[in-house]
Amino acid sequence: MDIGKLGMFANLKEKMDWLTQRQEVIAQNIANSDTPNYRANDLKEFDPKTIGRDRQFILAMQATAPGHSQGLHKPQNFKDEEVRKNYEVAPGKNAVILEEQMVKMNENQVDYQTMTRLYTKHKSMMISALGRA
Repeated sequence: MDIGKLGMFANLKEKMDWLTQRQEVIAQNIANSDTPNYRANDLKEFDPKTIGRDRQFILAMQATAPGHSQGLHKPQNFKDEEVRKNYEVAPGKNAVILEEQMVKMNENQVDYQTMTRLYTKHKSMMISALGRA
């Protein structure tokens, strides 16, 4: 039995996938904080009602030479969107506010830790319910 297909575990996994991708977007914003004309991006808000839709494994990588493995890739359906409320723009027209990005990064980290704790608790409850503890 794959516990990842159970409702609660699927929800937790999807949220953790969203948080992982959001961390990448935040890190990209911070890395481009000195790039002229760069605007900060963020993911659209996580919607638990859409969990499981269009999240199938597909071949996505290309082999650049014979013998290279193409592998499987899980498509990302969390589209990032440009943050429009730029109330602070640097002289180089850069609109990344480092303090705001650091707050988002901290919030993301706390949410991810919460999801991992919930995942662990639910797993131990399943093991206990099955009588294998």
